[in-house]
Amino acid sequence: MDASQYTFGGFLDHLRRDRLPLQLRRNGQPAQWADEALHQWAYQGNPELYALLGVASGVQPEQRLRILYQLLRVSRAGMAKELRRQLDRPIAVLLRILPPDSVLTVFLALRRDRANHKHTAKAILKYILNHPHFEDMARCRRLAVVDSLEHAMGKNVARACAKMLSSSECADPIYLRRHLLRFAREPEWVKQVFPLLYASGPRTPGQGTYQLVHTQYADRMGERRERPKTITATNRGDISATLVHLYRGGTSPQLQQALDRYVEVAARELPVFAGKLAIVLDASASTRGYGEREYCNIAQSMALTLVLQKCCDRAEVFTVGGSGKIPIPEGSSDLASATICALETQPDLVAIVSDGYENLYPSDLARVVATLPQLNLRTPVVFCHSKFTNNDDLSLRQPAPNLPQIEFWHQDDFEEVILSLFSLLSGSHVEAAMQNFLRQKLEALEQRFSSATELAKTA
Repeated sequence: MDASQYTFGGFLDHLRRDRLPLQLRRNGQPAQWADEALHQWAYQGNPELYALLGVASGVQPEQRLRILYQLLRVSRAGMAKELRRQLDRPIAVLLRILPPDSVLTVFLALRRDRANHKHTAKAILKYILNHPHFEDMARCRRLAVVDSLEHAMGKNVARACAKMLSSSECADPIYLRRHLLRFAREPEWVKQVFPLLYASGPRTPGQGTYQLVHTQYADRMGERRERPKTITATNRGDISATLVHLYRGGTSPQLQQALDRYVEVAARELPVFAGKLAIVLDASASTRGYGEREYCNIAQSMALTLVLQKCCDRAEVFTVGGSGKIPIPEGSSDLASATICALETQPDLVAIVSDGYENLYPSDLARVVATLPQLNLRTPVVFCHSKFTNNDDLSLRQPAPNLPQIEFWHQDDFEEVILSLFSLLSGSHVEAAMQNFLRQKLEALEQRFSSATELAKTA
C-alpha cells in the first residue's frame, strides 16, 4: 500500500478508485481482499468516521461491501454504547443500498470467520427476516440464506424453529419468540416462509425480484440522479445557469439575488473546510467558448469558486485573465504565475480551476510544479478541470499532468470535488470536518429512506 493512503483523506480517495471485488472462494477459506490492512487501520483509527465513509459520494460499491464486512466482523467488546449506536446507523444504510446477493456474500464470509457477535447476528437476522421479498430470496438463494441464518441463530436453534413452525402441535411460542420472531416486523409472515427453507421435495423456483429491492434506496442516495441527455448551457446546475444568463444578458438585481440564493443552498449541503484555501481561477479568453458553449466553462468554474468560498472562510481567489467579482473572460492563461502567487500566501491547499488551456507559456505550469519539491514546498496543489459535458476530450487540456486531476461539469459534482480536495490533506481538523459532514449526510439519507419505506407500504 502507498503510505499516502494511510490518512483518512487518502483512504477516501482509495475507496473511490479501487474496484477489486471481495473474493469468497469455494475452498472454505476466509474472504480475500488486498486492502484488508488499510481498512483495519482506518477502523482502528476512527471507527465512526470509517463507518460514515460508506455513505460518502463516489465510493465504489465494492468498497462499501468491504466496510460493511469490517463493521460486522469486528467485536465491540468494551466499546461505548453511544459509539455502538452510531455504527449501527451506517450499517443499516449499507444493508439497504447494497445488492442482496452482495450482502449474502458478506454474511457467508462472516460465517467462515466465525464472527458471531451480538450486533452481527442481529444484523443478519433483521436483514433476512424483514426483507420485502424474503420468500423469493429464500427460493432463489436457499443454501446461502440457510447458512447465514444458522450462523446467526445456531444450527440447532434454527432447525428447531423450522421444525416447530412446520408442525404447530409441538410449537413453543416462547422459544420461537426468543430466538426468531422478536427480530421480525411481520412474525406471521416469517412463520409461513421460514419452514420453506428446510422443506423437502420439489421446490418452486423463485422469480429473482429480491435482487431489485435495493435500487429504490440506491436511487435516493443521489448518486444515480438523472443527468440531462442533451447538455445545454442552462441544465448543468442552477448556479451555472444563472451565471450564463448574467454573462450573456448583463447584470440585474433579480439574477444576482438568485445567484446568491443558489450558492447558499448548495454550500449548505457540502463539507466545510476550516483551513486556508487558495483558488487559482482561470478567467482567460479561452474559457469564454463559442456557439452553444459560450460562457459555459467560465460559468461552471465560477460556480465552483463561489461555492468553495462559502465552504471555506479563509479562501482567497487569484484570478487569471479577467477581473472583477464575476470576471469576464479575457487575456492569456498564465496559470504558473498565479500559482506562485497563491503559494506565497502559505495556504493549506491550492486549487487551480481551469478549462485546461495554457496558452501564454505552454508547459510552464508543469515546470513550476516539478520545481516545488526542490524548494521544499509541500503544499498540495490540485488541478480542477471545468468541462461542458462528462465526455469532453481532455487530451489537449493537460497543462500539468504531474498534478492530481479532478474533473467536474455539473453542480452535482461539487461534493465529490470538495471531498477529493480533502483527500489531499491530513490532520484532525480535516477528519472532524469530514465526520461532521458525513453525519449530516447520513441523517438526510435516513430521512429519505424512511419516506421511501412509507411510500412502499402505501403502494
